[in-house]
Amino acid sequence: MTQADDSRAAIEAHARAWLVRMRSGNATAEDAQAFRRWCDESPEHASEVRLLSETWTALDQVMAEIAVEDVNAERVASARRLSARQRTGRRAFIGFAVAAGASWLAVRPPLGLWPGIGELAADYRTGTGEQREVALSDRVVVDMNTQTRINLLPARAGQPPQHGIELLAGEAEIAAAAPAAAHVAGVNPVVVVAGPGRLLTDVGRFNVRLTGDAVCVTCMSGSVAIEHPRQQLTLTARQQLVYDARNVGQPVQVDTDGVTAWRRGMLVFNGQPLQTVIDEINRYRPGRIILRNAGLRNLNVQAQFALTHLDDAIAMICRYAGVHATRLPGSIVLLS
Repeated sequence: MTQADDSRAAIEAHARAWLVRMRSGNATAEDAQAFRRWCDESPEHASEVRLLSETWTALDQVMAEIAVEDVNAERVASARRLSARQRTGRRAFIGFAVAAGASWLAVRPPLGLWPGIGELAADYRTGTGEQREVALSDRVVVDMNTQTRINLLPARAGQPPQHGIELLAGEAEIAAAAPAAAHVAGVNPVVVVAGPGRLLTDVGRFNVRLTGDAVCVTCMSGSVAIEHPRQQLTLTARQQLVYDARNVGQPVQVDTDGVTAWRRGMLVFNGQPLQTVIDEINRYRPGRIILRNAGLRNLNVQAQFALTHLDDAIAMICRYAGVHATRLPGSIVLLS
């Protein structure tokens, strides 16, 4: 470290110690006077105190939001163990952020900032902002979008080789070309297991996205058959359908250019709520953007952003919604 770095580190350490003392509940009037004198000694002292104070206040706000999330999570009996681990990790994150700024050591990812150990067991996975191509054969290719996990389906005894995947999370585009004429006989369709449904195609290209327990399937070309415990149907080009464990929606006509914009390195929003826009950006951008003004969540947004310039999206949202961005350690941004 340079002498200037040493000086800055010493000022930061003193500022942190003073703020801890003043927030402890045990500070005396003499402590307050001494703290004020230290702040007045130089502009650097006062600036560091202000920066740390603003950061801690913002972290307190994040902690309050996490507390609300925890209460809601506890109402879901099946998620009690998981939510307990999340709460521990999230509180650890707050401590690390205040003390170190960026040391992410917890096994369970706080705020979903990095993959948990269980997610690393998938056959193929992509990280935040990463895209990847997987060739299942010379005629079947899977393009994985950000934060996506897939497993290869096992071969069946006595059956021709099966080209298929299970989508565990995220989004993928599957392209199946026509087999060579000499190999038409005995070729199984491409199979994608997503949630409670199975998607099958002999020749076609389709996009499938799993968010929570909802699966959205969009057919770009050819056709894709959907086998669901409640219904079986077939989508053709430019049709989209959403299903979950309880329901199967009706096929609707869509503009597939918007669905596949991620393949061109773009995010396209046509009159979608601001909260949806932020949730989508969070899939591609490290860290987390948190919208603290609930009244703005349904504000319609018409915009498109390059995946390589998502910080520009934050600036645009601030101008459009009239909010202020507070940037915290770990690429967390509070919009308020």
